[in-house]
Amino acid sequence: MVPLSVLFGALAVGRLLVLLREGSDATSTLAVAMLTAGLTACFYGLIVWAYLRRGPARATSGVRLALLAAPVATFLPLALPHTAEGGVATGVVLLGDLLLVLGLSWSAWALRCLDRSLSIVPQARELVDHGPYSVVRHPLYLGEIVAMLGLALTLGGALPLGLLVLLVVLQCYRAVQEEALLVTALPGYDLYRSRTARVLPGLF
Repeated sequence: MVPLSVLFGALAVGRLLVLLREGSDATSTLAVAMLTAGLTACFYGLIVWAYLRRGPARATSGVRLALLAAPVATFLPLALPHTAEGGVATGVVLLGDLLLVLGLSWSAWALRCLDRSLSIVPQARELVDHGPYSVVRHPLYLGEIVAMLGLALTLGGALPLGLLVLLVVLQCYRAVQEEALLVTALPGYDLYRSRTARVLPGLF
């Protein structure tokens, strides 16, 4: 994950620098693009920082499908920009931009709180129950879903929404598989699970 995150983070920084050079023609669209590029760079920077500092896992899932679903769900959003169909109403684009920024911001916050307990495949390290983790057990997945919903709305067409549905299924599956591991490997996780929602309060 570190080399890939460095690559994607560098691409986001490069995109941000290009946008900054275009700042003299500032528009709301450009401002959103700059903000999302900055948040994306921050997101991948936090992944690198966490991976370089984390210790060994207490336990790792042996479920092969879960080990496959994790990287697919992680990199699926990268395919979304290549599925744009256009023709999106201005109001929908504005809503999509708002969701994209909120989702990326929430995800960055979740990553910062998760810190050295971060892992792509299901693993157990330390129980994290502060920040957004005091509300839901998988805030990172929630943030990624919201951000991808926002991006799908701005792109238009059925394919981005289809990929969004696939992401939701994969993230929910990952959440279930992770909890099956965490409840046996981390003391106190069962109590934590009893007082929080899994991904979205009131629904799942």
